[in-house]
Amino acid sequence: MVPTYTSKGDRRYRYYVCRVAHEKGWQACATKSIAALVIEESVVSQLRSALRADETRDELQVSDADWLAFDEGDPGYLVRAVVERITYDGTNGAVSLELSHR
Repeated sequence: MVPTYTSKGDRRYRYYVCRVAHEKGWQACATKSIAALVIEESVVSQLRSALRADETRDELQVSDADWLAFDEGDPGYLVRAVVERITYDGTNGAVSLELSHR
């Protein structure tokens, strides 16, 4: 999926669009688009759960400062640093993560 947005007035609506649908037409993909917040909240929640264990943070080489910033509400850097791949299954709405072992 690829990130995109649309605007209406002063409001911006962010969402992800199926790459195949974007390239080959809407009929080519079962899940056409999904609100960005749905996927992003799931990613942050799953990552927060995985990184609660000291062993996982050590394995992924997550510094205490990075963990603290993430845990206090700044997920951007840490998500980019440790998430290798995000998969969205449009048939059941499941979001799954593959973590990067640096």
